[in-house]
Amino acid sequence: MASLTGSAPLPAGTPRDVPALLRRLLDDDPGRPRLTWYGPGGERVELSAKALDNWVAKTANLLVNELDAGPGSRVAIALPTHWRLVCWLLATWSVGACAVLPGGSAGGSSGGSAYGAPGAGTPPGADVLVSADPAVLATAGTGYAVAVALPALAANYGPGLPPGAIDAASDIRAQGDVFVPPVLPVPGDPALDLPGGLQLRPGEQLRYGELIDAAVQAAADAGMPARVRHLARGGPQDAVADLLAPLVRLGSVLLHHDLPALTPDDLTHLLAQERAT
Repeated sequence: MASLTGSAPLPAGTPRDVPALLRRLLDDDPGRPRLTWYGPGGERVELSAKALDNWVAKTANLLVNELDAGPGSRVAIALPTHWRLVCWLLATWSVGACAVLPGGSAGGSSGGSAYGAPGAGTPPGADVLVSADPAVLATAGTGYAVAVALPALAANYGPGLPPGAIDAASDIRAQGDVFVPPVLPVPGDPALDLPGGLQLRPGEQLRYGELIDAAVQAAADAGMPARVRHLARGGPQDAVADLLAPLVRLGSVLLHHDLPALTPDDLTHLLAQERAT
């Protein structure tokens, strides 16, 4: 894991929060790809800066308007390595809530995820629990349960929607395309929590006053050039370095649903095809 405790100088014009980062990506080039995901069966989804901003805005509006999320809220995101995971993470940071990524080892869509493996690592006591797995959603307790449909063109979760769960696929589409935070987090508010012994620093959370700085530091530690095309390969503890740092460098993120299953030749082909590092 890249060090997140250093103090790399912030380049001129570096945004101070995620909403400002998304605006910077739009201003830079609204049509440039910022997030590409390879799913099962050869499925490929690519989001431009404009499309990513739109999905994040809709998700953030859902978090605020229907899920009462904001600074101080805990949003547990138990999703596999998927483009929707990134949208929910950026939306959570846009509303100022604390993103909680369940601990888990890297793996494929059937056995877990590099970022939010369902199951034993799912944190209790979240205000909002986001998952595609009905068994995980059943652990939401008194918090909101949000069911996410993983197929790219899904208009709703389908007949297996757990009782009482919010159907993200249908409800997000009804939300506004522009998000304006009603309340901004203060620097000391928690931004990221990794339970299960995977803290960024033992016993601590990453706070909003450190979030962008941590992404800049991670990009510097990794030697990311401007407009990097970054293949995300880490686990929950690398969410900032894998998913946020490339965007700070005006780059893009490449995700594969089951990266460990790729042969060396498959990986080489993927990197060459996507011009990624």
